[in-house]
Amino acid sequence: MAKAPDQQAFEELEAALAAVIRAAGSTNSATARRIRSGLSLHAESVEAARSTTDPIKVPRTTFDPSDPKVVGRMVALALLAQPQVSLASISPAYGSGVYAIYYKGNHPLYERISGTETPIYVGKADPAKDDASNPREQGSKLTGRLLEHASTIETAEAYGKDGLAAGLHPISLSDFTCRRLVCSTNAQLVAEKHVIQMFWPLWNSETKACWGMSKHGDAATTRANKRSPWDVVHPGRQWALAATLVDSLSPDEIRKRVNETLDKTPPRTDHAALLEEILSAFRQQDGKPHVQSNTPPIGESAAGPADDEAGGQDD
Repeated sequence: MAKAPDQQAFEELEAALAAVIRAAGSTNSATARRIRSGLSLHAESVEAARSTTDPIKVPRTTFDPSDPKVVGRMVALALLAQPQVSLASISPAYGSGVYAIYYKGNHPLYERISGTETPIYVGKADPAKDDASNPREQGSKLTGRLLEHASTIETAEAYGKDGLAAGLHPISLSDFTCRRLVCSTNAQLVAEKHVIQMFWPLWNSETKACWGMSKHGDAATTRANKRSPWDVVHPGRQWALAATLVDSLSPDEIRKRVNETLDKTPPRTDHAALLEEILSAFRQQDGKPHVQSNTPPIGESAAGPADDEAGGQDD
């Protein structure tokens, strides 16, 4: 006797889950993380499917202000409500929080995101005091970070004016804009993670494409190591020019990772559609579950920032 379609489907589902569990028991940590992430995605899909068979509707989501995901979405929405301003015109102001840097130039690596709503870098600035309750107590940390990044780009710009190696192209500070949001102490922590996983910006270390812009440099005795991808394609910082350094990735490898990232996470071009994307995650009755992956577009197993890179960690 033939099995009912639902029985057959459930047997196939159980077999697939059993295969996932077997794979998780004999694999490396990176694959195990990918499996956990995949199971999380499918758990929400299973619940959505279950709800379609129940005559009594269950809200697709519950608004919980204490949920880090909810906080992340709210802060992301507030950040994207801010106007873009020139990175070259930032002046000191009180407050800590989150920010996004955008590119609008003609560098070949970034032509696909140039002038779009997809940032090239997302970061946070922690307050000067852990218990700061207002912008003045937080200190001028947010604009301080943006001024630091502007100085880094200016250094690469100045170096490029004397000519670059074949295949490299100059960048200019005038081609960068930013959005910035002063927020309550600690809100920046979950907000930064949420916005990074929303866009997978090319310069963020989590994306594993062209990291290294936010390194600070290190002592001369520790420079016999690797050069970050950012310093490979945007040379100029003295501590990253040492002849003893080897490139973490070649220019061709960086270009490949950039294109693969953008292929899998296409740049957002419409600001209104972007805001609607975030708002849709709050809807309790309409639409599909809103799930954001914590796995970079190029995959968990791809090599990323290493401890032996010059300049220390990206922060």
